[in-house]
Amino acid sequence: MDFLNIYTVSILSISFGYILAELLNQTNLIKLIGKKTSKISKIGIHPSLSTVPALYLVSPRLAHSMASSLLKNSDIKEFDLFIAVLASNFPLRLMYVYKYYLPVLVPLLGIVALYFIGLRIIFDIFLLFIVMIIGRKNYANINYNNIGGGSINTNNMPNGNNNNNINIIFSKQIIKDAVFKGLKSSLNFAKTFTPVFLIVVFLIKFGIMDKLSILMTPILNHLGLDSMGITYITTAILTPRVAYGMANVMLNYNYPIMTVLGCMFIGNGLFVLVYEWWSRLLPYYYGLYPKKTALKLIFIQAFMPALYNLLLGILLLKF
Repeated sequence: MDFLNIYTVSILSISFGYILAELLNQTNLIKLIGKKTSKISKIGIHPSLSTVPALYLVSPRLAHSMASSLLKNSDIKEFDLFIAVLASNFPLRLMYVYKYYLPVLVPLLGIVALYFIGLRIIFDIFLLFIVMIIGRKNYANINYNNIGGGSINTNNMPNGNNNNNINIIFSKQIIKDAVFKGLKSSLNFAKTFTPVFLIVVFLIKFGIMDKLSILMTPILNHLGLDSMGITYITTAILTPRVAYGMANVMLNYNYPIMTVLGCMFIGNGLFVLVYEWWSRLLPYYYGLYPKKTALKLIFIQAFMPALYNLLLGILLLKF
């Protein structure tokens, strides 16, 4: 694994995200996007974050960079961030289905892939439903036609909230300011991201993952899995995409569909719990948000889906 390349790409992508977020902010483009996507707010998202679901489809990093800036400027509260992120998971899942599951998993696993996709989407639909109920209640008194735009520059706009005539402002000075502020935010991100990333590299280099996989074997035996199922799950802990190929082998050996699906969900859940949350999400969120906010986001974005996958996988194996 090329850790230097991963680190470089992470820093560069975050820097680009911060600069672009500042550029969208200072030119009022984010306000224009907010106006165009304001209907999204009506599902229960804070108006200043109405662009997040749309930006999530383009780049989750950009969406988080923008949300991080709004939170730091006290334009939104922590609760508003969580609601917007949860609401964004459903369209992001649909995009992932279209870009990866349908062209890769369906040809590989057939009907099993369709079951897998459907059962995963159910969780996102459930969360979206909860978000709609909580969000609509919380933002019931907000006028969705008057989006403040968070930290958007409204000084050059009559009455500050005149969304009927949004002035898009471009100048060399604005671009310079956006680059400067974006790089400054990126530097702050790197100061937090780098030490956490180095700890992650240290743990992986010293084989912590391999040792955890070995420890999992006795536990998996209690679920009634044979060597093929255990091999699938231990492989999935390291790389789910490689494990999907083993799922095809299991089907060729006439393993029951429920067993294959159970292994797939348990594998995905353990991948997040054992590896992904601390190696990918923790350094990323820790660099963008306050510590407590980052940990809560990890619970929402990693632990909740992982627990769903694990419980569903165990239930499928028991059928």
